Amino acid sequence: MLRAVHLWGRRRAMGAGAALAAGSPLRQPQRWFRQQGAAHPNDSAAAESEELEKDRAALRKYGFMGVFAALCAATVWYGSEQAKKRYFGEMGSARVNVETRGRPALGGPFVLVNTKGEPVSQAEFLGSWAFFYFGFTHCPEICPVELNRMTHVVNTVRERRPKEAIVPLFVSCDPKRDSLEAIDEYLSVFHPDFVGLVGTPKQVNDACKSYRIYYSIPSEEDANTDDYLIDHSIAIFLFDPQGRFVDFFGNRYDENEIADKVDYYMGQYEKDPTWTNW
Repeated sequence: MLRAVHLWGRRRAMGAGAALAAGSPLRQPQRWFRQQGAAHPNDSAAAESEELEKDRAALRKYGFMGVFAALCAATVWYGSEQAKKRYFGEMGSARVNVETRGRPALGGPFVLVNTKGEPVSQAEFLGSWAFFYFGFTHCPEICPVELNRMTHVVNTVRERRPKEAIVPLFVSCDPKRDSLEAIDEYLSVFHPDFVGLVGTPKQVNDACKSYRIYYSIPSEEDANTDDYLIDHSIAIFLFDPQGRFVDFFGNRYDENEIADKVDYYMGQYEKDPTWTNW
């Protein structure tokens, strides 16, 4: 009996060994799990490792792309800044050349009508320092501000130089609505010495071209309501007693700065009327 048990145990051990050799679940667990239609835990770990490696590769790829894009942007910005420096450097050189070789061709002959109905040309103002402003009486904000500035400048300069002849002029860009009476009433609010000028549409257009004034009136269809705005250049122009263009003042100058510059120009002109290095 003991021999039989021994033989049975030996055969069982040999069967187990054969099973291990043949690729049993104990010997090859992953293959066995796949044959059974189930996922082995090691498969899940391998998949996670593979996904992690893909994520790392993506991070390396897009990280490189981000660095490359940043370098491109920096290169473009640097090139743009260098181009600006070259441009403004050239503009500065051009400005020096313009100032030393001559003045802008601004101003010239015109024929308009004052608020008394009298024809007026540019020759009427020779012998005086003339301030020109182009606008329209229906302007809600900008024109009143600019005319107030002109009033302040005229008063300030006259206090400093009472012997100088100064004429402030307002030229209407809106001949359709700005009648002589309307202009006269409008200007009386600002300064009693203001000279208001207007003319036919062609006369106004010719004057604006001579003084390099941009203005845009709405189309006839839009302007039929008589309630429209006009887009136009905003600047005060100064001419010397010989009718030569001296300077223009945009809204970056306040009243006192304009008065100081005008006073300086008058002083230079007093020393030498041929002086043109404005």
